[in-house]
Amino acid sequence: MHQLSINHRHRNTRTRAAGLLMLGRGISPQVIAEQLGVSGQSVYNWSHMWRDSGVCGLMGGHNGGRPFAL
Repeated sequence: MHQLSINHRHRNTRTRAAGLLMLGRGISPQVIAEQLGVSGQSVYNWSHMWRDSGVCGLMGGHNGGRPFAL
């Protein structure tokens, strides 16, 4: 998880991994949300994704962004 929080190419995946590491250290979700600049609900969602799907759950959600040029 530590390597994922440092080396993944998507910033939001790095943020999610860092948040889960902080949860594992016993830091409260609200403090994590403030430090990472996300909502408290996001931290809970990451926790549930990790529990349900493991690493694959953290890497999902990259469907947004600008459409490809034709």
